[in-house]
Amino acid sequence: MDRMSVINFIVNNDKLELLKARLNRFNPFKILKIQDHEIRHSNVLSWILDPNGNHNFDDRILKRFLLKVILKPENDEILEHMNIVYEIQQMSLMDMKVYREFMNIDIVLVSEHQHMVVYIENKVHSSEHSNQLKRYYDFIQRTYPGYIVIPIFLTLDGIAASHKSYYSASYDDLLDTIEFIISNYKERTSAEVTAFLNYYITVLKEKYFMDEELRKLCKDIYQHNKDVIDMIYSVGNQIDIEPAINQFLETYKDVVFVSKTNTTFWFGIADFVKARVLPQENWGGGFPICLWFSEYYGKLKLTFEVGPFEDASKRVVFLNKLESCEIKISQKAKEPGRKYTRIYSDTQHIKDWGDSDEVYEAMKKLYEKNDLVDMKQKVIKAINEIQW
Repeated sequence: MDRMSVINFIVNNDKLELLKARLNRFNPFKILKIQDHEIRHSNVLSWILDPNGNHNFDDRILKRFLLKVILKPENDEILEHMNIVYEIQQMSLMDMKVYREFMNIDIVLVSEHQHMVVYIENKVHSSEHSNQLKRYYDFIQRTYPGYIVIPIFLTLDGIAASHKSYYSASYDDLLDTIEFIISNYKERTSAEVTAFLNYYITVLKEKYFMDEELRKLCKDIYQHNKDVIDMIYSVGNQIDIEPAINQFLETYKDVVFVSKTNTTFWFGIADFVKARVLPQENWGGGFPICLWFSEYYGKLKLTFEVGPFEDASKRVVFLNKLESCEIKISQKAKEPGRKYTRIYSDTQHIKDWGDSDEVYEAMKKLYEKNDLVDMKQKVIKAINEIQW
């Protein structure tokens, strides 16, 4: 790869200029930097979901979003009966009152007529803390006894909440809902509202997802400049978490090293060792349950997962024991042939992967979170109560 190839890629590259122009289009949300502030997302979301909002879509957005979230396959275990689906389809939610930061809950919607409460904990960059989901759930149950309660944990990726009663939802669910309503009911609203929602859709797609037009343009640029782009990326965006791993191992003496690469680090816990009955070259270094850090779309992700057992029946026994220790396990995880069951995951945003201190601090934050500490104690209890 010579110097001129890089220069030719940058200078007089029409498609690259088109991509820059595409990303630099006027968008008021970019000017306000809404994409970087969770509270501003919640402000927009509360207006969108408000049946009496001046968008004039009535309760259509709210009902479609609720039904989409409730019927997601990953929420099967939370949906106790299908009656709620049919009831929401038929009921009017026009009396819903919307509250922001009600007892620190991001969004609360209350229908006195339908005896229903929908509340949303919205996590864009941050994550759960201080057992907040349980506190919110208990508060709503006390405040609205006898009401239908629909708790929603909204994240970019739709990760599962630590509390078993929360429906998981992603911003992809939100985008799909808004786009459907605009496409099918735009005659109900003004051009200003449509433009506002389209600006919001655009900033979400550019920041967190990618629409098809932008994807095609990026693919075309890459196909015609693959060698140059690969070289620029490999030099400018090298990820090597090994220095942070070394700091992490020095700090946490309970951690048992399993394996590492430039972008992943697998480990167990000293209290898991009695369950290390598989050959150590197997999944998870022989542990039946293991943790690992990994790079995940620019973020550092911590995953906690039950892996495969040589004896599938013993795996089900272990899953049942985890369940008895108050760890949420779906019935599908116990079906024949299932090998992997994720019980926890969380992410931390990384600005500079070249800064090992930042990566290490992110590892610490993820590892020391109260919900993970609680999860580890439950797993240790389950391991100690089984004959291995």
